Amino acid sequence: MDKRGICEHIHHSCATKEELAYFLNRFKSKSVQNKFPILYFGFHGKKECICLAGKNVFSLNELGELLENMAKGRVFFFASCDTLNIDERKIKNLLQKTGAIAAIGYKYKVNVDWLQATAFELLVLDALQNDHFDWRGIQKIKNYIDSEYGKLGKALKYRMVINDRIHFPRKRK
Repeated sequence: MDKRGICEHIHHSCATKEELAYFLNRFKSKSVQNKFPILYFGFHGKKECICLAGKNVFSLNELGELLENMAKGRVFFFASCDTLNIDERKIKNLLQKTGAIAAIGYKYKVNVDWLQATAFELLVLDALQNDHFDWRGIQKIKNYIDSEYGKLGKALKYRMVINDRIHFPRKRK
């Protein structure tokens, strides 16, 4: 997508907690943070965790500790089964702790249909380009995803949780 001018991105493969922590620490730099508002985690998952190679897991709690107050206005996209199959309050605590505006992911307990999930994720990533990452904008994006792709989202047990505890002033044009 980067080569076609559709979307700039950075891709890193991570097999260990240390590798993931290293790249997440790089995300905290202003030059990266200001340029890339979506943090997309493409891993296998289990409840409240993303699964790295072998038996390595990285919990949402560890993510919150590592990115505390460093993800203001960002979106976490967990492209992993079961990661967000937890109480919404835990997700909101992660968002509050990091300053992120939303978390997107799946509640599916078994492997999702990867082709459907890929199509859905591309549609969601496209929808995320259509408004501001403030409370009003992210709510409009969520409503759009739910209305336009709701049937597919429901089949995949998608969920999007918005941090309703923070508000960002819109910049006047």
